[in-house]
Amino acid sequence: MVDLIDVVLEGFKGVVEWFIGLFMEGLRSGYNTLTEEMFGTPTPQTDGAFIFGEPSNAPWPAIQDGVIGGEIMLISLLLLIMSVQGRHTIRIFNIGSAYEARKTKKTAWVGAFLIITWYWVGALALFLVDGFTIALMPDLSSLSAAMLRFLAGTITNPALGLLFALLGGTAMWVLESLFYIRRILLYVYLYGMPIAFGLAYGNIPVLSDVAMGFSKRFVPLAVLPLPAAITFKGYDLIYTGENGLTPETLFLEYLVAASLPFVALYVTWKTFKYATPMTAKVLGGATKTAALVGGVAAGAYVGGAGVATTAARWGPKAAAGHAVAQKAAARGGHGSEDGEKPSYRRTENDPGGSTVEASSTNHGMEYDRGIY
Repeated sequence: MVDLIDVVLEGFKGVVEWFIGLFMEGLRSGYNTLTEEMFGTPTPQTDGAFIFGEPSNAPWPAIQDGVIGGEIMLISLLLLIMSVQGRHTIRIFNIGSAYEARKTKKTAWVGAFLIITWYWVGALALFLVDGFTIALMPDLSSLSAAMLRFLAGTITNPALGLLFALLGGTAMWVLESLFYIRRILLYVYLYGMPIAFGLAYGNIPVLSDVAMGFSKRFVPLAVLPLPAAITFKGYDLIYTGENGLTPETLFLEYLVAASLPFVALYVTWKTFKYATPMTAKVLGGATKTAALVGGVAAGAYVGGAGVATTAARWGPKAAAGHAVAQKAAARGGHGSEDGEKPSYRRTENDPGGSTVEASSTNHGMEYDRGIY
């Protein structure tokens, strides 16, 4: 019986060691293949100035042909027109409100502008993200060498070894997969965002919200490498170089080496989750700011400085009410500033008007002739 238990324990230890070796191999191979290309952002390589030339690297030529004057732009503009007309059509069945119908007219122009200029906006955003990533990313070869040096030993505790190997190896595999999937999704967004704009700014109920949510996720997806780059830069400053901090025990060395991909993955995921509602708030704030600036300008043009001040303080709706009240007061009030009477006033019973002249003595004598 004792021999059987020993055989089972030895077999269990072998399985644990096999699992530890499997995940540690994934962690070590991840550090060996860790390069800046893993966190890089795809950008077009053009023969002209900046992004305004013809791209030469695939699949950018196909994206440019489809998004700039191609089938994607035509389909997107057609969807935008159909969505706007559909929004007006469903008003027949009392779905929605008059405010939403008026809002559709304004947002349709914004959608058309984004559809036409999306290729340049998207490519410029990716260029900026790639530049910041390169600036923040440390020398990954020296960082990988330091982390592999920490993994040279072996922890005598099988439980801790299995835990560190499981966390580090899984996090490294997921991190590599995440950034590979990000690269593919960026191409999908660059090619399909005009269609999402056409549906989002058409203001169709439910469908517009889904398309707008899809569009807003491009921002956190594009900036995804920045938190990982900052994490790797922090580890590089602490644990590499001549004055780098070296963990005192084998346990701490394993902890540092296994925690780097896990921390980078956690920070990246939390940034994506946090940036999604944050992006919605920023875009909503930008839209409200644009409406406020337009309201101030329109108020200054229509009603003067008073209406413009109301628009700046309380918004376009209050400015519209102020302008209406101002016009109503000018029409139904007490004359103009130069003392002239409004042309719409009746003066038959005005003591200072034509009634006094009509009741002069001359008119009275004419009327009296018939008496005598």
